[in-house]
Amino acid sequence: MKHAITLFGELRCHKTRFYQTALEERGLEYELAEVDKDPEAAKRLSAITGSADKFPTFEIKGRKLRNPSLTELDKFLARAKLYDAGLVHDKKSQRFVRHMAPSDAFVSYSWQGDRMVLGHIETDPSLRGTGLGTLFATEVFEHLESAPHEVRLTCPFLRRVGATRKNWREKFQLRDTL
Repeated sequence: MKHAITLFGELRCHKTRFYQTALEERGLEYELAEVDKDPEAAKRLSAITGSADKFPTFEIKGRKLRNPSLTELDKFLARAKLYDAGLVHDKKSQRFVRHMAPSDAFVSYSWQGDRMVLGHIETDPSLRGTGLGTLFATEVFEHLESAPHEVRLTCPFLRRVGATRKNWREKFQLRDTL
């Protein structure tokens, strides 16, 4: 059986074992191609990287990924529709992100003192009109419902979605417009 995920590596390599654990924690089936024990695995790895020594390397749905961080691995798996990493709060970039194909959806924010200001939502243009934006905004709002800080919405789309529930209108200090 051909797997969507192949991990090329060696069991004596701590990074290979690290990735095995990560895949297993995510409940993903994969092929472990042991390049030190299987000449065919070494040949396959050489074909995609130029060397049988370039491991650990993933082949995910025919695409190569070499020695990624866990965040990069999660993005790659989500974009291949193999894993849902859920809502990701990227504090450094000041975004809430959902990794998906063909491109990630995000809500960006900034801080005004102790107040978080959600200013923009972005989804791939090909997915507009599908309800994805509303679902994603809902996910972000549910995450922020218990936030101890004040949250304001400046994006017109986010304000429309925020106005659909009484608790959100209160949390985001929206006028009772419904």
